[in-house]
Amino acid sequence: MKHKLPNFCLCLLLPGLAVAQLPNAPISQVLVYPGGATVQRTATVATGARELVVRCLPARFEADSLQVQADAGIQIGEISIQTLDRVRAPECNSSPLDQRIRELEDQRAALQAENEAQDLALGFLKNYGGNESAGKPTAPIASTVDALRRSGQDALQRKHQLSRRLQDIDEKLTPLQAERDRLIQANPQLRSVRINLAATRTGELRLSYRLNQAGWSPIYRAHLDTQTQQLRLERLAQVAQTSGEDWNGVALRLSTSTPRGQSGLPSPYPWTLDILPPISAREVQVTGSRMAAPAMAAAAPAPAFKSDAGAFEAIALPNFDISAQQGEYSAEFEVPGRVSVNSDGQRVSFALGSEKMAAQVFARVQPQQDRQAYLLAELSRPSGSWPVGALQLFRDGAFIGNSQLQLGSEEKLELFFGRDELLRVAVEPPLKDGAERGFIGSRNEQNIRRAYVIENLHRQPVLLQLIEPSPVAQHEDIKVQTQFSPQPSQLRWKQLPGVIAWQLPLAAGQSQRFTAEYLISAPKDARVSGLR
Repeated sequence: MKHKLPNFCLCLLLPGLAVAQLPNAPISQVLVYPGGATVQRTATVATGARELVVRCLPARFEADSLQVQADAGIQIGEISIQTLDRVRAPECNSSPLDQRIRELEDQRAALQAENEAQDLALGFLKNYGGNESAGKPTAPIASTVDALRRSGQDALQRKHQLSRRLQDIDEKLTPLQAERDRLIQANPQLRSVRINLAATRTGELRLSYRLNQAGWSPIYRAHLDTQTQQLRLERLAQVAQTSGEDWNGVALRLSTSTPRGQSGLPSPYPWTLDILPPISAREVQVTGSRMAAPAMAAAAPAPAFKSDAGAFEAIALPNFDISAQQGEYSAEFEVPGRVSVNSDGQRVSFALGSEKMAAQVFARVQPQQDRQAYLLAELSRPSGSWPVGALQLFRDGAFIGNSQLQLGSEEKLELFFGRDELLRVAVEPPLKDGAERGFIGSRNEQNIRRAYVIENLHRQPVLLQLIEPSPVAQHEDIKVQTQFSPQPSQLRWKQLPGVIAWQLPLAAGQSQRFTAEYLISAPKDARVSGLR
């Protein structure tokens, strides 16, 4: 007696009948880092499926980074990866461009056939005209010649039109064929991922992996309005990738973290002190101090620490935001809508919003370095993550130049916006005189006086800041006395020893003179460095 197996038993005995074989689970979203990306693909798994095969994946992704997650009701079993040469995967040779290329090739073939038909017609007209002129026609010669002329003219004009249309099709077809060839050449090897699973209900399965052939960098644009003293800081991102697969219509997110950056500090090494054995006279004559250097290096292995730090600095890469999610240690920014980034290495820019900030605008002069005034905007340090990136500067709508945005550890953000040509800076020649002082001329004194005149040629007042470095004694036997006019606003500008700053408003057409006088005293026989 024969027994009929129920359907669910048949599925258990023949799991191969419940296989979801997809040529490619589409890319749903991409998370891009400064030096890499995580690609996520999404596939729908039907109820009762026992296996999912995702084919035609690029072979460039890191195999050990592969992760698989699924909705509730889908259990994940064994995961295997197979790498094949492209010639062994003919099902992966199709391209999204194939249909458009075939349409253009069909149009070109039709036009080429019509063009060859016109050649046949022209050849017949030439032969017919030659026979008519050689024989004795029964019809009037004038009417025959006129008919041949009109037919030939129509054929030649049609050939010209066909030639133009063929040229237009070639201009569309050539780049598409080149792009298809590029996609094929970029992936000489492909991978397939086979996932054993048990799906008790229909759901989604998400497969993700990391790529090193991708990254992004920030671009900033600073727009300064000198009348309202407002600064608008735009954020943009430039994304590029050569992973071997195009990202078409994906949700793109940008992250500030660098997964391959240095994740920790090296172990500290002890600072040890010891007394070296006495050096014999012979060792001094032969080797000099060369004996001591290896011993110190062995006691404190600083080179290893330095090499690690250098590697960390070399990895330093950029970051930023639009739909910003600022975490405690990193930030992620979501590019609005669905975007596409081809795998050709070309940079694609995305606008990530802007931020308006109040700025204090003034002109800075540093006469000892440059006899020009420069417009400067000072603003509070913006909150959030602002990685180092290229900066384009605009002043009152005009492009000024390029710079770099680098916040560092400063409390304030300072951005220069080019020269202020209407602020005249005059530097008077320094006055110097010297004398001997003290008991029987035991000390030398030098008096140095500097003077600057700043004139405002604007039709409105400006806020002026003048920076002057004054001498700082590094030895107790060197004495420095200073006298300034007018009195500086800061005697230790930005906590820099000896650097003073005047900051005051300068009315339209007004001039202001600044003087700095220094009396430097040192022992008579001392050689003092740094005197100017």
